Amino acid sequence: MLSDDNFLPDRGPETPNEWGVIVIISLTFAVLMGLELATDFSVAKLSVPFFLISWVILLVIHEFGHALAAKFLGWHVDLVSIGTGKVRFRRRIFGMPVEFRTIPISGFAQPRPADLISPQLKQATIYAAGPGIELLIVAGIAAIVGPSELLELSGEMSIVALQSFCVAAIFGAGFNLIPFPHQTKDGVAWSDGLGMIMSWRIPTSVFAERLSK
Repeated sequence: MLSDDNFLPDRGPETPNEWGVIVIISLTFAVLMGLELATDFSVAKLSVPFFLISWVILLVIHEFGHALAAKFLGWHVDLVSIGTGKVRFRRRIFGMPVEFRTIPISGFAQPRPADLISPQLKQATIYAAGPGIELLIVAGIAAIVGPSELLELSGEMSIVALQSFCVAAIFGAGFNLIPFPHQTKDGVAWSDGLGMIMSWRIPTSVFAERLSK
């Protein structure tokens, strides 16, 4: 997801009650998943934990897809945020400020125009880069492993891991490409799909205001 001064990501849990709910739900899920894996274990059952691990990895890839596309197009990247909740640590990666938060389920990149050359096209491209890089990785895995191998039931752990990764990537990219707005405490945020559409409706004067900041 992208973010600027007008379209901001939602906050993470902040109060003790909110954190309590998150912890209880997470522990319950972990216990139930452990019991399921321990009962009549099979490699196929590892698809659920592999999916969850893949989701976190893809979250990082997705947000860096936005950020690196912005850098490639000559724009500034003010921040890449991974996760929600309290900031745990900050780093500069590829010259960009990156923060890692407590719960790695969502994130955002915050690009800023560096010029007014086709800003609508550039912003739409940056929006597309997040889900685009996920789908590109799936295509690369399919080309290397073979589509039939990815679609067949397998008892090999490596194949199950790759299948789970591809499912997570397709699900995440597909969801992000659905054009919808969602309300946050700071305003309205766009999905990548809606951002790709709405970018063409933003006047160049708006980009000029962001350029001068």
